[in-house]
Amino acid sequence: MKSKLNKQELIEFIMAVKKNGDDIAIKLQISNQEKPEIIMNYNASIDTKLKYYIETYDDNLIHKNNSEIRIIDAFGMKIPF
Repeated sequence: MKSKLNKQELIEFIMAVKKNGDDIAIKLQISNQEKPEIIMNYNASIDTKLKYYIETYDDNLIHKNNSEIRIIDAFGMKIPF
């Protein structure tokens, strides 16, 4: 499955979500899993996670150490708990 975003678009999206005060959900495709994985982070953690995504994923949002993992989408949301 191809990502809907590239790295620069993901960065811009995450910064807009942060500015809006929302939390973030990142959708990952992992080859050995039947369904994608969703990782949620509170707004207060966005800077730390963004740094991680920048360092860990290439421009096509494929994990640099495991090409079987890729970010395929991102969503702004309010984590309900």
